Amino acid sequence: MDFKSFVDKAKEAAAAAAEQAKNAMATPAAVQTPPVNIEATAAEGGEIVPVGDSGALTPAPNKTLSALASEKITQLSQAGADKIQELVTSFQQALPALKSAGYELTEFEIELGVTPKLIPHFKHAARTGEDVDAAKEALKDNKLGQILLGALLKAGEVHKQIKVAGFGFSHIEIELGLIPSVRLQYKQD
Repeated sequence: MDFKSFVDKAKEAAAAAAEQAKNAMATPAAVQTPPVNIEATAAEGGEIVPVGDSGALTPAPNKTLSALASEKITQLSQAGADKIQELVTSFQQALPALKSAGYELTEFEIELGVTPKLIPHFKHAARTGEDVDAAKEALKDNKLGQILLGALLKAGEVHKQIKVAGFGFSHIEIELGLIPSVRLQYKQD
């Protein structure tokens, strides 16, 4: 085969490839096969197998995208539920010391979401410094309890300084989440 014949065959092959690409782009989107990330699928345990006459390699995924997404959501939900249960257990262990320091739990909420939250509500009854010191000592091994007591003590100091005509202090809410916050609740007299 001479050089001219070789160039002509290459042109014909290029033209045929261009025609195939043109036809593929004209195919409706619903029929087209989306590109696949071979590395991701192979890393997830997919097997790489030859497909069609061309011998091209494409991954054979073990699970559909929907199944993978559902599995990940289930794992995140379980992790969130485990974290909330751990938080609630630590919270319950702190309650006797918090009560002895003058903070009685009246109710609590659990907010489920991307970042779950525990929101306890406390009524305040003044206690002596010795009671507060005893509560601090009882909570020395409970990090959550220490945080709660510290927040309650600061909120207790602030609520004594706020006076609004016609309203009285009701309770303290502490939102334990990614970014903790404290709410002082006032109700009309």
